[in-house]
Amino acid sequence: MIETNVIICATLWAVFGFQHSLLARPSTKILINKIFGFTFETYFYPILYFISQCIVFLVIYDIIRHLKPTIIIFEIPKEWVHFIYWFNQIANVFLIITVFHFDIGKFTGISQLIKFFSRSEKNPKQVNQTHLNSRYLYKYIRHPMYLGVILIFVSSTSIYTDLFFVSLISIVVYIEIGSHFEEKSLIKKFGSQYVDYQKQTKRYIPGIR
Repeated sequence: MIETNVIICATLWAVFGFQHSLLARPSTKILINKIFGFTFETYFYPILYFISQCIVFLVIYDIIRHLKPTIIIFEIPKEWVHFIYWFNQIANVFLIITVFHFDIGKFTGISQLIKFFSRSEKNPKQVNQTHLNSRYLYKYIRHPMYLGVILIFVSSTSIYTDLFFVSLISIVVYIEIGSHFEEKSLIKKFGSQYVDYQKQTKRYIPGIR
C-alpha cells in the first residue's frame, strides 16, 4: 500500500511541473498577448512568471519538507558523508556557472522591465530576440543547468527516504519531458542551426546522453 505522504509528494511535484510548463508555453504567451496586449506580454509577463514560479516552488518545497517519510531506502556510510557534502558544494558552483551563461536580466525578466521604463528599446519586437547559446559548457552538453539541478538534489542528503526518491524521480521525469518540448520550441525558433547543434552535443553527459 502506498503511503499518503508519498501520494501527496508526487501530486505536489506534478502540480508544479504542470503549471510551470503551462505558463511557459508559447500558446499561453499568445493568449496573454491577446488578453493583456503585446506590451504586457513582452515587458511584464517574464518577471511575473519568474516571481510566481519562485513562490510556487518554495511553497511546495516547504510542504514536502515537512512531510514525514516512512521508509529509509539507503543511507550513505558515515565515512562518505564528508565527500557527499563537498560534491554538493561543487554541484552548486556548477549550477551557478550555468546560470551565468544566460543573460540573467532577461532570464529573470528584469531587463525587459528596465527597457520598458527607460524606453531604451525602439522596436519592442527586438526585446525577445536571442541567439543560440553554444559556448562554454553548452559547447559540450545542451542542458548543463538541468544536470546541475539533478546533481545538487542527489547530493543534498545522506539519507535517502521514500519521499526523497519520489521527489528525485519527479524532477528527473519533469526535466526529461520538459527538455523535450523545450528543444521542439528551439528547433522552431532556430531551425537547422539547432538541429545541427543537437547532432554535435549530447543532452546531459558529454559522449553518453
